[in-house]
Amino acid sequence: MADGKSTLKRFFKSHIFRITVAFIVIFGTVFFPMYFAYPQVDSEKRNIIIVLIVFACILEAIAYLLITHYFVYAKIGNAAKRLKNMTHDGNLIKTDFATIDNSADDLQSAVNATADEYARLAQVRKTFVANASHELRSPLTSVQGFLQAVLDGTASEEDKDKYLKIALSETKRLNALITSMLDLSRLDSGKNPLVRTKFDINDIINEVAAKFEPALIKKALQANVEFSRDTCYVFADKDKIIQVLTNLLDNAIKYSPAYSRIILTTSIHENKVYVTVRDFGYGISKKDQMLIWDTFYMTDKSRSPVKAKGSGLGLSIVKKIIDEHGEVVWVESSRGAGATFIFTLTLFDAAKHNTEVGKIIQAPES
Repeated sequence: MADGKSTLKRFFKSHIFRITVAFIVIFGTVFFPMYFAYPQVDSEKRNIIIVLIVFACILEAIAYLLITHYFVYAKIGNAAKRLKNMTHDGNLIKTDFATIDNSADDLQSAVNATADEYARLAQVRKTFVANASHELRSPLTSVQGFLQAVLDGTASEEDKDKYLKIALSETKRLNALITSMLDLSRLDSGKNPLVRTKFDINDIINEVAAKFEPALIKKALQANVEFSRDTCYVFADKDKIIQVLTNLLDNAIKYSPAYSRIILTTSIHENKVYVTVRDFGYGISKKDQMLIWDTFYMTDKSRSPVKAKGSGLGLSIVKKIIDEHGEVVWVESSRGAGATFIFTLTLFDAAKHNTEVGKIIQAPES
């Protein structure tokens, strides 16, 4: 019933209804008098009838314009004013479509979409601040507690070294967290444009894997690289792709059980390179696979029983970098079967890509 009333209201406020009414009025004031009354009167009075009809037509045109202005342009102005007010006071109130003329529906949709986006961003900001405060406070509280114990003399000589090592570890984690937050901020701001160059992705994978050799040895992990070609040149931002591989391999090491393997591969399909980082850890549930890309989502919640410490920003950064490149990244996993992260890059094409000084590309608007 409510939908029927809403549809009826829309019809009464539509151009079709007003044009129909205008046609009936014009027929009654112009065509009817001209067809029936005009032939019946004396020739002397016919001029008066013509003047009256012209005057009536002018009044009808003015009335139609005023009504149209009220139902359309005034509503558009009000919608624009509300949109401006939302940017200042954050009052995210939608308007019922039944109160807006059909010709203004597009603007109204934009206003409501903007209200939704402002509400979403406000919630994201609140969540980010809450999570960031928690993540920053945790290592600081830990460092403060251990240093206080050392300074107060409550810690034994044997415990002092242990406490100082823990404090150092927490400061390193804090530094990594702040660095990740700054990286994420730069990516969100769009002030860090892509600098695309030609490079061999296979070489980069080997370099990143070599950098993690101490961590691999410490956990007795084996890293295997498998390439479909000896060389595989892509056109992308080298530094950012190194960051993507670093984050993915770091995660794979964290969530792999000791004495297992990590496999890094590249394969080519048409003009795309598929880069894969696979571990044989505890996997990610289907439900959590959509959440791991969220800011501050702690992967140990979905990949227990491993309780690895992390910032919860690594995969968010990975997705933003890959999105900036116009590529895709996804995960294939299930509980107990490990996780495989895959992302694409564009093969280098000498006919399309200029690499003399590096091509600067502004990040696309989200």
